[in-house]
Amino acid sequence: MDFFILSILVFFLILILINVFKPNPNNTKQNTNNTRLFSEKKLEIKNLMSDQQNYNNSTNQLSTAPKKDIIEDTIIDVSDQTYKIYYPLIKNDTEVPYWKHQYVYSYNEIENATIEQKHFYNRFKTYFLNDTCLDLEGNTNYAFILLFDLINEYDKHLNLSKLINQIKVLEQYYPITKYYGDKYLSKKLVSSFSNNSLNNRSYTNLPDLYEQTLEYDYWKLGSKYKDKLNLSIEEEQILNKLWYPNNNFCEIEYCFIEIIKLYILIIKNIKKKFILEGTTLEKEIINISDSIAKRHYKYKYGSDNYNYSIENIQRELYSNIFKICENSVRELYNHKRKLNTDIYSSSTELKNEIETKITSKIKEIIPNLIITVSPPDELTEIQLNAQNTSRWKVKLEQITANYKNNPESFFESIIQLGILNKNNPSIENIYFEGSKFIAKYDKVLSVTLYLYYIYYDLKSNTFDNKQITKTVQKILFNTNEQLHTFEKIVSELITNKNLEEAIKKVNNIYELKRKKIQLDGKTINEVQKLHSGTVDLLNEYLKDDFEDENILINSQELNNNEIEIYITQKNESQKSSNYISDLNFSEQQLYIIQLFAKSNFTIQQNEIETYAKSKGIFKNQLIDSINEICYEILDDILIEEEDELYTININYYNTITKNDKQY
Repeated sequence: MDFFILSILVFFLILILINVFKPNPNNTKQNTNNTRLFSEKKLEIKNLMSDQQNYNNSTNQLSTAPKKDIIEDTIIDVSDQTYKIYYPLIKNDTEVPYWKHQYVYSYNEIENATIEQKHFYNRFKTYFLNDTCLDLEGNTNYAFILLFDLINEYDKHLNLSKLINQIKVLEQYYPITKYYGDKYLSKKLVSSFSNNSLNNRSYTNLPDLYEQTLEYDYWKLGSKYKDKLNLSIEEEQILNKLWYPNNNFCEIEYCFIEIIKLYILIIKNIKKKFILEGTTLEKEIINISDSIAKRHYKYKYGSDNYNYSIENIQRELYSNIFKICENSVRELYNHKRKLNTDIYSSSTELKNEIETKITSKIKEIIPNLIITVSPPDELTEIQLNAQNTSRWKVKLEQITANYKNNPESFFESIIQLGILNKNNPSIENIYFEGSKFIAKYDKVLSVTLYLYYIYYDLKSNTFDNKQITKTVQKILFNTNEQLHTFEKIVSELITNKNLEEAIKKVNNIYELKRKKIQLDGKTINEVQKLHSGTVDLLNEYLKDDFEDENILINSQELNNNEIEIYITQKNESQKSSNYISDLNFSEQQLYIIQLFAKSNFTIQQNEIETYAKSKGIFKNQLIDSINEICYEILDDILIEEEDELYTININYYNTITKNDKQY
């Protein structure tokens, strides 16, 4: 018993000693170093996490279960309170009031909204606070306003757990707010840890966010690329002022790195210019940011809103310089889509200030620095062509403009261009245009490229099957026999999709020798007198040797000295046509055009689709084939699409119609 009492006394003595020597937080000499406290808190948080048996990483994932089936797994426990999250986004009863995208740095931007926008925002916020998220239909300003609204409310309730939960839910439903929400929470967490203001409660949302806070610098642009690009400290700092761009062009790392290199050069050269003018780039950026915060956002100097916005505005200005550099690289790489660099255009005064102090200087020096950008390598070319499906046209123009009367070299250039466009859904058009160009220089290569076109057109989502134009056809084929052989090769390629086999047969078009029929006028006259069925016999002979399931051959006696042989497609309409002779419409095409004439030149698309299905063809294929036939004469398309209708311009119709049938 004495031993037990003695143990208790020793225990209390230890507690007293701990209390006596405990550091005084009010004594600055005894204050714990923030860095050490920061590390201790990190360890504390991690230990708390390991002690939580019910902790699950999936708590950051939204439940897809219907609202009536919500169970505990769909509740994120961030404190002694629970916040239910429902999925999916709910459509608003009426259309969401349009709000043109703008940079939002505080809740005060709601003051610039219309009455209708303000009403909707109040409804949006109410739904959000009641566990329902509305579909904003792309109007992201509302989400940013809510983000800063929640931040403002935190300054009143000071419940960090509640704020974390709200912002993480907001980020999950409206991901565009993630960068700004995480950035604000990171600052709050750093402040809380430094002030030792967190108690030992459970924070199941904190681990990932806390790690982001600790490694915040790592994700900055300069820190990420300093080793890969061997950046100096100055260059790293230059890049760390940027927001990480988010677009398809920059997702191609080769392009992104070239933009970074150009951006660093631009910043260095601008800094030199400002030094010669007795100022610095940093000072000018700060001055402009101050003007924007005061005049555009109407923040009072030194206020929380002012201080918070200044850093973001500066990053926005640096990012705009980066965009100008990116546009220059895009132009150099023949990537036609450009970024909008016209910021704060609503204020002419601010816009002019940015243009005068910053943008004009960049435009002045960038032509001399763009030459330092390396041309894209093969992999990058392939990626760029996949993003910009018409980019090949620029290269094709260069190839045709530099043509040196060397068909083989041209052919190889087109094949190489096709390889660089292997992921481009429009690849077949490269071969089609190449075939047209080289036709007047080399028939075999022209036909070969057309076979490439057919092959890749078959692999595309839609088989367009563009026909060789009349003009090119006359250049390529001197006889109907050559044309017939070509059509058989194309037909076989469509059936077996064997490009290599089809290419091997191209020379046969021009080398193939068939039976020659020599007719003497006197002999014909005599035969006609003796055998009135000579023409019929000739048709039998031609049919046996030349006609197949697709080609129809007939002969007609013109006079005693001449017989004309007609070769036509069997599926072509045999009816007399009201349209000019150069237009060889099929039966289906003729039916559609006549249907337009009977329907006042306007037809519902579904009516065309019904007819096309009955014939086993696609609606678009039928319309496109008619437009292709008429294009040589009209230099424009005959049938145009308007909403749910197809229409024909009456003047165009009259152009393709024989004179006595015009409207």
